[in-house]
Amino acid sequence: MQTTITSSQSVAHKARPVDRSRSILAYTSLITLAGLTAVAYSLKHLPVDRTGLLIFVVLAVIAEFTSTERFIHSHSRISVSSIVVVASILALGTSAGILTYVASGLATGITTSLEKVDKKQKRASLFRRISFNTGMWAVTALVAGSAYALAGGIPGSMLRLQTIPALSLLAIVEWLVNALILMGVISLQTGQSLADLWKRDYAWEAPVSLLGGIIGGSILALTYETTGILGILVFLLPILAIGYSFRIYKNNMKEYVDNLETLNQELQDVNIDLLHTLSGVIDAYDMYTYGHSRQVAMYSQAIAEKLGLPQDFQAMLMKAALVHDIGKVGINDSIISKEGRLTDQEYKIIKRHTIIGAEIVGRMKGLKDLVPLIRSHHERWDGRGYPDGLVKEEIPLGARILAVADTLDVIISDRPYRSTRSFREAREEMVRCSGLQFDPSVVDALMAVAEDKGPSFFRNSAATVDNAQPMRDASATIPRFLKKSMTSN
Repeated sequence: MQTTITSSQSVAHKARPVDRSRSILAYTSLITLAGLTAVAYSLKHLPVDRTGLLIFVVLAVIAEFTSTERFIHSHSRISVSSIVVVASILALGTSAGILTYVASGLATGITTSLEKVDKKQKRASLFRRISFNTGMWAVTALVAGSAYALAGGIPGSMLRLQTIPALSLLAIVEWLVNALILMGVISLQTGQSLADLWKRDYAWEAPVSLLGGIIGGSILALTYETTGILGILVFLLPILAIGYSFRIYKNNMKEYVDNLETLNQELQDVNIDLLHTLSGVIDAYDMYTYGHSRQVAMYSQAIAEKLGLPQDFQAMLMKAALVHDIGKVGINDSIISKEGRLTDQEYKIIKRHTIIGAEIVGRMKGLKDLVPLIRSHHERWDGRGYPDGLVKEEIPLGARILAVADTLDVIISDRPYRSTRSFREAREEMVRCSGLQFDPSVVDALMAVAEDKGPSFFRNSAATVDNAQPMRDASATIPRFLKKSMTSN
């Protein structure tokens, strides 16, 4: 079964801020150029049976109008037009397959344009979608048709038994080339690895698609050779009807799925609110750090956005930031709130908060993904951190981001042993520690955030809380969150 790209979204899993749009443009342009070359070849080698070519082209277009998304909110579509293409190559040759696929690609541009798309979804232009899809399929047909010819296949010879091995190779190459090209662009758009895409979207589909190409393509080509257009219609109409029925079923299911997604989002919002409340409880344990976790969450998300990380990663990172200090509830408050530098023994005790926090969060089934981030947010790039002494990429990416965001807020906010420091001083400190304490790429992303948002984005978390939460007990002699927080940035 044939697949096609429908939209363009760009995110990345790597830790360096890169503009992936250039890579996507280069990749799609290369495929488009190769496709134009294939089309030029096909126009110079048109099949003698022009009527047969027109029949297959029309059938491919009709098949494309019954195509549907592989699954709800997928990046690709699936249709039976590849069966028509395989049949056209078997009956009329490689050039017929190329032109049939090109017609299918043009039809795809119409079908995808008629569909409603979420306004938040970044979508490639109609021209880019059509040019990439037609280029991809033209290349697929050229490679598959060439493989068929090299294996000894002869167009119009379906009645010969020796055609079967070449037919099998044709179907395999046609599906595999199409899948690989499509996985390449989706990988660039979403940052997912080819292995993950294969396991999730393609591995289960391969047997059905290959059998469909071999059996459906051979029967359709044989039907055309023996009975002509009438036989093709009798054979293909039930297949198109099944495809159209599946499309109707998927569209009817969309409302149900959207309702489930809305409910899931509401539950997610409730969970986030609970984490915000929990973070406030954690920070209130130390008057100097109230509001700290929210600031760390804000900085972490800004850094993750600048790195181009996926939305689900950003959501996980924000949750981890809100509860990254939860382990401090297991540390004696005389140590947590000590005004002055800690002794070596006290420092050893307070370092245990990462382990305690990881153990607490690990007991919550829905938060197990946060455990590595909470445990490792005090690891250092040079391996001198705690609790495990991890080095460089051994440290989870989320923990590396938390380390930068956490330290930044500590520097620019009040602490028992010193007043706040200016953002300029904090910035110089972060740059100085890049490559030693911090991942250089994360620091680079932080500097980019600073350039975009300016110093006002970075606030003294204690002062922020003082301003936002006035004293409820007017008789208190010392405000709960005041202390040194009146010092300005």
